[in-house]
Amino acid sequence: MSKPQRGLTDGPITSTLIRFSLPLLVTTLLHTIVGTSNAAWVSHVLGPGELIAVVNANVMLIILMALVTGFGVAAGVFVGQAMGADDPHAANQTIGTAISFALAAGAIIAGIGLFSVEAIIDLLQMPQETRADSIIYFRIFCLSMPTLFVFIFSTMILRSTGDAKTPFIFSTVWIALGFILTPLLLTGVFGLPRFGIAGAAISGWIANAVALISLYIYIYRKNLPLALRGENLRYLRPDPSTLYQLAKRAIPTAAEAIIVQGAYFMLLSLVNAYGVVTAAGYAAASQLWGYVQLPTFAITASMSMMAAQNIGAGQWDRVNKIALRGCVLSFLCATAMAFLVYALDDLPLRLFLSKGSEEMQVALEINNVVLWAWPVLAITFGLFGIVRANGVVLPSAIIFAISMWGLRIPFANMLQPQLGSAAIWWRMPLGIFASALPALAYYRWGKWRQQTLR
Repeated sequence: MSKPQRGLTDGPITSTLIRFSLPLLVTTLLHTIVGTSNAAWVSHVLGPGELIAVVNANVMLIILMALVTGFGVAAGVFVGQAMGADDPHAANQTIGTAISFALAAGAIIAGIGLFSVEAIIDLLQMPQETRADSIIYFRIFCLSMPTLFVFIFSTMILRSTGDAKTPFIFSTVWIALGFILTPLLLTGVFGLPRFGIAGAAISGWIANAVALISLYIYIYRKNLPLALRGENLRYLRPDPSTLYQLAKRAIPTAAEAIIVQGAYFMLLSLVNAYGVVTAAGYAAASQLWGYVQLPTFAITASMSMMAAQNIGAGQWDRVNKIALRGCVLSFLCATAMAFLVYALDDLPLRLFLSKGSEEMQVALEINNVVLWAWPVLAITFGLFGIVRANGVVLPSAIIFAISMWGLRIPFANMLQPQLGSAAIWWRMPLGIFASALPALAYYRWGKWRQQTLR
């Protein structure tokens, strides 16, 4: 097990944070571009109704994934701190337990998704004309869960060791294959079968499986930390103590993700109740939010990994500097992206919707209400990322539960009779500001610095 990458525990902070964030930022950007491309192909080839099906199915899949990806986050923190403390036994034990858990959990979640999809779609109040396509897309995507979880866990752990390059390379392989395969399988060109909406799910499954196999061939050839050999293969047998410690941190993280995504699930049910026009407008508008949030996700993940290694090395002065500089950087980047989307007006939305259509007007209205608040959310995520670097995850779950379920949903339900669908859009800025102030207070005065992982 190699020692922590130089620069994460010493050297300049801002430039290191930017350098460490760039591979993840580019990877996430490429993922988002492919998602946009897939949505555009689905919308223009099959129609706006199928776009609604894909967006709704993706939210359901994220909720299912949230049940276990918290273990990946916790494993990354454990491995990062073990690297910072130069403890290869603890790092290997966490790696083996996490990878075995990812494979088993992926299979279980796939089964849950396959057998419960119809009930979930009914809860979402999906427009009847999109229901069948949502079921097809969801069920096929569920089959990719085992390989998807192992790939996600593996890249999380690699980044926690200070290696941002390898996840970037093989995420790019996944993205590129998906970008090529989706239109081919969707339309059936070059004599290939025309799978329709199923092609969008099948292409992602094939691309992810190829990327995972290629990743592990590379890991073993380069003898990276995940390359368990010989007697170290025993670590693939899940260690009950390690699994318990991971679960203590992962369950609140999973609960937080379920709280957040569950709120979006409720949002979709409210949106879908307004019919295809409103649902299609929301589906198109939400495609652009990923671009505004891109810097936030990349910088927050890098802040957390850098902080974890510095906590492991006992360098708390650097942890505080990482928090301040990372939050400022994330806020400025998110602000720039929001201004860019506003400046482009309806141009990016034309990828999915016809100019001047009712759906286009709905999408523009939504973005006018929502986008300006995203930079504040960047600060909240940044502070929670630092707190999680020391294994403290429950406070963020509680804060999001209060802001989303205690404020957002009652706000939308109460004001819909007066504001109509606008009440749904205005609940988002309300929830963002309601979570930002408690996050800042907990970072400043909370007892998260006193936590120990084991």
